[in-house]
Amino acid sequence: MVLIDVEALQDYLMDYCGSAAFSGFPAAIIDVAEIESMSGEELCEKAEELGVDLRQFIVEKGRDDLPFA
Repeated sequence: MVLIDVEALQDYLMDYCGSAAFSGFPAAIIDVAEIESMSGEELCEKAEELGVDLRQFIVEKGRDDLPFA
């Protein structure tokens, strides 16, 4: 299991969609409104839909993710 910094992810997605909204994609403002109330899991799903690399938001890897010696 990997722990994601969902606050940083939420800030990133708000900026990402907000920039899109003011750069000629006004429908992205709807995404901004939705992102404000999304759970951590929903934020991760939204990020994957948008093609955001979640590895940049990893805080800690669980023991299950450690390679075998």
